[in-house]
Amino acid sequence: MVCLLSAALIIVTSATHFEIMTGVAILRRRKVLSKRAEMVVFLGSAFLAHLFGVSLYALAFAWMHYHPEFGSLAGLAGSNATDFFYFSLTCYSTMGFGDVYATGDMRILAGLEGLNGLVLIAWSASFTFIAVERIWRDDPK
Repeated sequence: MVCLLSAALIIVTSATHFEIMTGVAILRRRKVLSKRAEMVVFLGSAFLAHLFGVSLYALAFAWMHYHPEFGSLAGLAGSNATDFFYFSLTCYSTMGFGDVYATGDMRILAGLEGLNGLVLIAWSASFTFIAVERIWRDDPK
């Protein structure tokens, strides 16, 4: 069950990221925005895509936390949305402070979220590099 949930989350977050990046690229080709506005739209879109992914994982962790057969999150100050979002954010960004940690099968999802986050963050960084290079190359100044 955890492997299926992990696979579904990886597919959904990757597909969402792809669609957002594609939308920004299409917007850039239409040249409807200034160079600065393009960067603001791109960076804002990438940031929102990452927050969406973190939020999906947080929902999965919350659901699993309340179903003990999957394990739980140890070290939580409480069991509210902020706690699950915080744990998801530390996994996704691979920051992993260690104050909250997964037990049981939930550890698999936590590890795979880190891998998924690392790939998507690298993808955003690569896309940003290419976008900035094109903006500077196309700028006649």
